[in-house]
Order: sequence, then C-alpha cells, then structure tokens
Amino acid sequence: MDFFFKPNSVAIIGASRDEKRPGHKCLKNLIELGYQGKIYPINPNIDELLGIPVFPSIMDVPEPVELAIIIIPTPLVPKILRECAEKGVKGAVIITEGFAETGEAENIKLQEELKQIVRETGIRVIGPGTMGIVSLQSNFTSSYVNFKGLRADGNITFVAQSGIFAGGMVRYFATYNLPVSRIISLGNKIDVDDVDIFDYFAQDDQTRVIALYIEGIKDGARFLKAARNISRKKPVVLIKGGTTVAGARAASSHTGSLTVNTDLLNAAIKQTGLVRVDSLTEFLEVAHAFSITPLLPQGPRIGILTYSGCLGVLASDAVLKSELQLATFTQSTNEKVRNVVFDRKFGANPIDTYPATLKSGTEQVFTTCLDAILDDPNTDGCILTVWADDEPSEWAFIPKLCDIILQHQNQGKFTIVAVLGEKLGIEHERKFFEDNGIITSIFTDAAVRIYAYLYRYTQFLKSNR
Repeated sequence: MDFFFKPNSVAIIGASRDEKRPGHKCLKNLIELGYQGKIYPINPNIDELLGIPVFPSIMDVPEPVELAIIIIPTPLVPKILRECAEKGVKGAVIITEGFAETGEAENIKLQEELKQIVRETGIRVIGPGTMGIVSLQSNFTSSYVNFKGLRADGNITFVAQSGIFAGGMVRYFATYNLPVSRIISLGNKIDVDDVDIFDYFAQDDQTRVIALYIEGIKDGARFLKAARNISRKKPVVLIKGGTTVAGARAASSHTGSLTVNTDLLNAAIKQTGLVRVDSLTEFLEVAHAFSITPLLPQGPRIGILTYSGCLGVLASDAVLKSELQLATFTQSTNEKVRNVVFDRKFGANPIDTYPATLKSGTEQVFTTCLDAILDDPNTDGCILTVWADDEPSEWAFIPKLCDIILQHQNQGKFTIVAVLGEKLGIEHERKFFEDNGIITSIFTDAAVRIYAYLYRYTQFLKSNR
C-alpha cells in the first residue's frame, strides 16, 4: 500500500478556488509540505490553481496517476471512482461523506456501489468519510487538515475510523509535541481496514507503536489473527467506541459500524496482545509511554516512593485494582530507608518522605530511598512521585534520580515517574526524564495504570515466544 503513503503522483478530484474548501486546503498542504511527486488538480471549471495546471477530469491527465483524492458531491463519487479505475489509478482516498452512515436507503445504495467497483476493478479505497492521511516521513498528505507542528521524527502511528476526530487529534498532537508522525483516517472502511494497516505498519521501522480507535470490525477472525501477528512485533494501543447500547447507536449513525458483542470482543482481545484501554486519556498516555521507553516492566511487584501520604494511598489502591502487587521490602531495604525516613513505620510500602525531607534534605531522602527500592530483590519496579517547583534551583537532584533509574532499568527494574507541581517545573522535569527514555505522568495513580498496561503486554510477549 505504498501508494497511499508515498505515491509518485496524485490527483485531487474536486480541487477548489475557495480557500476554505477541503479541495483547496488539500492541494495547499501538499505544496507546503514539499511533496516531490506530480500533482494533478482536477476541476472542469478551472485552468490553473496555486500555479499548477488543472485538468477537466482524471481521464484528461496525460500521464499515469497512482493515487486519487476524491472531494466531490456524494452522488458523483461512484462515477468518478470508476473513471479512476479505468485510468489505472492504484488507490483512492474518498473524503466525501454522506453514505451508509446516514441510514438513508439511497446513500446506502451508493456505498454498496462503491464496494462493487472495488470488487470489479481491484482499485484500493480508503473511506469514504475519511480525513485522509498525513505521512510526514514521505512529505505527503491526502488530508485537508492543518498538520503544522507535527513531529517528522515521531514514532507513533495514529489510526482512527473517524475523520473529524482524527483531524482534531492532529492539532492536539502538534500542540503538545506528542511523537506522532503518521495519522490515518479510515472512514467507513469499504475496502482498506485495520487489518491492512496492521500488515503494512508491521514492516515500518519508524513506527514503534500504533494507536488505534475503532467503532466496528468487518471480519472478526481476520482482525484477531492480524492483531496477534503485529502484537508480537510492536504494541497496538486500542480504544473502541460503541461499547454500550447508546454508543453503538451513535457509531452506527457516525461511520455505519455494526455492533460488536463487547464481552466476546474483550475475551478475544486478551488473546491478541492488543493493549485495550478504557478512556481517551489512557489511550494517549499509554501510546506515549510505549513510544518513549526502550524497555518494559518484567514483574508486578512495585515499590511506591512519594512526598505525600495521600498520593501513596491512591497509588496503593491503583496497584491492587490493576492486579499488580505492593512489594514487601527486605530487612536491608528497610534499614536503608529508616536511616533517612526516621518516622516511617518499619516495612511500610508506600514510603512517604514527608516530613523527613525537612530534616535529611530532599535529595538525600529521595536518592537513598529510590536506590534502596530498586536494589531490593523483592521489587520489579517503582512508582516515583516528585514535586516540581518553578524555581530552577530545585531541579538540581533530578539528574541524580534519573541516573539511579537508568542504572537499575539496565538491571531489569522499571520506574515510572509522576511529576506534580507548578507548570514550568512540570514541563522541565517531565522533558528531562522522557528525553532519557523514562516514562512520566502527572498523577501517581495514572502512573500505576500505565505500568499495568505495559506489564500486561510483557506477559503477552513472554507467552508467545
């Protein structure tokens, strides 16, 4: 499917003079992105657009065309798609909406006609009702959305059935500097679906993790087989819409998706290695975590180190709810901790460092306790919570914590850091840790859940060796 992501030539059928129309924005995006292939705008009423000659129809283009982007009124799409097939176009991205998702008999019929054309001609189709594709690695887009600010070096491929949702997420990724460099909107999935994406990106070296939003599955057995295959190579973080009666009804009217039995899906997914999450927040956090870390947690036994008793309590609850374990420290670890946290109950986990930090100093308390926890043979990892101050002088011991974490991660111990506090301090400290391949979160209980998702993926990999 290279022609969807790095075509040698592309036709924009429905290119427009109106700067607000998708057909104009799509052409402008290609030009500004520095796409090196040939561009053929198609519109019978225009001779030139943005300095590029415009052709009346795809059939009038004198050279071969690999990919067509279709942005025209709904009733005209089948005729144009057939012309693309006759021209020898390999693939089409149908951005036009208004097909089966409307529930109207006439529009359902139009979508069935598109499927028939695909079957008869072999042309590959993404859509209809798609936002298109953004592929920064190849300086290509078939989308009209504003992708400025996305990271070309990103290692997350984001896939969504929804068009506008994907478009909105593009701006979120760019605004918050998340390492996403490919965005794929699949729309109604009359042809290309999640399985095709799995098969293609399983071979893509730059994609470390796939973040997938789906509403419906066309072929359950085929989907599960492909999911199991790709999960052996790289993680896929999945969130599914339409898991309730109301959600399923909304999905049907949104992308024409059929209801999938949630209990059956959950049972099947557990066997595939897909990392299924329950909220959009977790969807983004877990995908980001996989993109950062070169390692995975190897066991469930966690030590908790925090400056707040409350955060320790919440973290403990999250550990047990996530089917992880609170580590039982050895005598040696307890003695090391008691040397700096003098008022702590012997053997307690979580370790609450306040008010001991007032006497022994924040740096000494945290470095001593963190090293002791990760050195303990009864622990597999640590959830560390630090306070972030806007005062740069307070950041001095963060590199020392980082060094301790990296040293023990090389020995198989895994740490996630929750960074709470003031805005500038949070941004600085999270960036420092993440630049060193250490996962961070804002809240302690969220850090525990991230650990749990990553550990479940570890268990899948171990069981499928």
